[in-house]
Amino acid sequence: MEKSASKCFTCGREAYFYSAYLKQNLCKKHFEKMLIRRVRSALISKGYKQKAFRMTDDGSAAYRMLKFVFKKDDNGTVTLENSVLEDFALAVLEYFLAKKKPAHQIGLKTRFNPLYQVSEEELYAFLDMKGIKYKKRTHGGREGYLLDFMKDVEKRRPGGMLSAVKMGEKIGVI
Repeated sequence: MEKSASKCFTCGREAYFYSAYLKQNLCKKHFEKMLIRRVRSALISKGYKQKAFRMTDDGSAAYRMLKFVFKKDDNGTVTLENSVLEDFALAVLEYFLAKKKPAHQIGLKTRFNPLYQVSEEELYAFLDMKGIKYKKRTHGGREGYLLDFMKDVEKRRPGGMLSAVKMGEKIGVI
C-alpha cells in the first residue's frame, strides 16, 4: 500500500493505492470498485454467474474479502476458495521447477477461487481501508524463498505473477 499526495487516475481525488500493474493511482472509491469488479468478473468469465455459493470460514484475510464482496453464504453448490494470486503463482512456479502437482486450482465443478487475480498487497490494503480485522499470512522456508523470487519478478515487471498464473491456466496446470 502506498499513500502519497498523488491524485486518483480516474477522478483526481487523493490517491490511496498505487497499482503497479495498472500503472495508476486510485482513490479509496475507485480502488474498491476495481477490486470488486475484478473478483466478480472472474466468476462471470468462468461461467459461475448464476450459481449460489458457500464459503469456507478459515479466518483468513481472503475469506474476509469474499465475505465483504458476496455479503452472505447461500449454502450453494459451489464453494468459494480463499487462495490469492501469490498462491497460484507459486503453484505454477513449483510445477515448472519440481513438477510438483499444484495445490490450488482456479475452478472445478464445485469449487472456485475468485481471488486468483488479487494480490496479498491489494487484499490487505482493501481490508485496512474497510477497517476489517485480519491476520497476515507468513511465508517461510522454500515457499518464502520462492515467493520472494516472484515478488522480485513482479517489481521488475508489474503483472509478472498474473502472467505466470494465466500461462499456468492456459496450459492446464492450475
